[in-house]
Amino acid sequence: MSAADTSGREAARQAALLGAVQPGGHVPGPGLALRAPQAGLARGLQVYQANAGAAAERALAAAYPTVAALIGGESMAALARVFWRAQPPRRGDLGELGSGLPAFIADSPTLASEPYLPDVARLDWLVHQAARAADAPATVQALERLGDTDPDRLQLLLVPGAALLRSRWPVVAIWQAHQPLPAGQPQPADRFADVRAAMAVRRGEAAAVWRQGWHVRVAALGPAASDFTQALLAGQVLSEALDAAPDLDFASWLGEALQQDRLAGVRVLPPVAPEGESP
Repeated sequence: MSAADTSGREAARQAALLGAVQPGGHVPGPGLALRAPQAGLARGLQVYQANAGAAAERALAAAYPTVAALIGGESMAALARVFWRAQPPRRGDLGELGSGLPAFIADSPTLASEPYLPDVARLDWLVHQAARAADAPATVQALERLGDTDPDRLQLLLVPGAALLRSRWPVVAIWQAHQPLPAGQPQPADRFADVRAAMAVRRGEAAAVWRQGWHVRVAALGPAASDFTQALLAGQVLSEALDAAPDLDFASWLGEALQQDRLAGVRVLPPVAPEGESP
């Protein structure tokens, strides 16, 4: 048997096993059996299914801690089980299991009374993804080009994992109210006062997410900063991003971005050749 045939057979065996351990899965056929009696294999797969369900609960609780805090541990476990049955994992990395949970929550009639919950879940997932993102460079690359290059040829690169969530709910206030306090910091009299005040006036927020060293940061951005950030994340050149946020104080934004380690570097694009000429 060729190496390609062996590799293809093993891939099929692994796919069959993954399908079997998912909810409602079946024992692989004889051609894909794992050299174990069928009855024993069935019992083993039942154990795998139970363990996989428990692993899904733990993975989703870890990826969505704010959602878990809002609905409670038992409800989060039940939500994880239902979600796992509806959207079983297609990859072995449980860290990627919950990407569809915000939309699943938004479509759930049971959770319709908590209309802010899908956006809270989206923010939790962005934080989870930022924590898993690649490390940013130690220094901001090519920053000096801001002073000598046409902004039509510059792209500002945010650190890996940087993201923006615009919500009609105060998602940053909700997220921050559920973060553990640093050791030694006194407990405030009411950690949820700002959340209630924001809810009362229906204050929406734009949440910036990025990783600073080992810690993921979340901050609320004003309209100009959020417009500018959205343009950068879309890959627009600096001149276009500035046009998208005409009220932005760029010098202040740049100083804050550097202080908070949000900027990874500056990319210089090649000059555009005049029409009819080769670059």
